[in-house]
Amino acid sequence: MTEPKTRKLTVVTGTDGAGTATDTISIIGWLYAVEWIDGDFADGVDGTLTVINSESAVVATLLTLTDANADAMYYPTAAEHDAAGAATGNRSLAVINGTLKLTIAQGGDTKTGGCIVFYASR
Repeated sequence: MTEPKTRKLTVVTGTDGAGTATDTISIIGWLYAVEWIDGDFADGVDGTLTVINSESAVVATLLTLTDANADAMYYPTAAEHDAAGAATGNRSLAVINGTLKLTIAQGGDTKTGGCIVFYASR
């Protein structure tokens, strides 16, 4: 793997308190961390970081935040499975295979915040 890289997603909400930011590049790599930037979002803000536009068209959720009212670091991981598809109880780095998208709900009228995604790729 190479040195960790970053992508920053910034969302400006509409008058309904919702908004999205979609990255401009496609990534194939491993997720290390997400730095949440609360900005001036209203208290009670919810955020969901997903991967869209994958080769299979599957939308993968990397991180879901509820009432994320303060800046914070998160280290999301993915559940591991055995050859039969059963969960093993172990966790590993999540795979990013597509385009990052941050969706905000309940962020307040015309507010700004977002996240920085830390990842590595070959």
